[in-house]
Amino acid sequence: MRRDTRAFEQLFKRNYSRLCGMAYQYLEDVEEARDVVNDVFEWAWAHFDALDMPTAEAYLGRAVRNRCLNLLEHRKVEAQFFLQNEMTVQEEEAGVPEEEEQLMQQIEEACRRLPDKTRYVLSQCYYHRKRYKELADELAITTDAVKKHIVKALKFLRESINKKGEI
Repeated sequence: MRRDTRAFEQLFKRNYSRLCGMAYQYLEDVEEARDVVNDVFEWAWAHFDALDMPTAEAYLGRAVRNRCLNLLEHRKVEAQFFLQNEMTVQEEEAGVPEEEEQLMQQIEEACRRLPDKTRYVLSQCYYHRKRYKELADELAITTDAVKKHIVKALKFLRESINKKGEI
């Protein structure tokens, strides 16, 4: 079976913008919306010969919607895990305030050694609860750049604390 690249290109051109808009309504993040739509079209290309062309547009719409809903559900699970983990850590540390104070001092010291922009991104996301999208708009960078700053900061903090023999 030979894929009809022209038919796929037409399907893509007719639907890409609409599907990105639909995904954005769910995710409120342009980059994530594009990623979801690109994943759906990647799957569609791999299975293009099996797609029923009269219903392909409706199928793509459902696929984007379902991937967005799955991503939102995954975010909820991550948030619940983070909160549960945070509560567990707080409960464990409640009996050892001196160790907690030392750990906080180490974290603050390590944070001071972070590059200014990375420290700002970390503080805005974790202390001020700003969303990546909101912070990306404020700093005129992409949400991926915000994520990279967070990953960089957390890695640095982890390494700094582990060097001190803690955790």
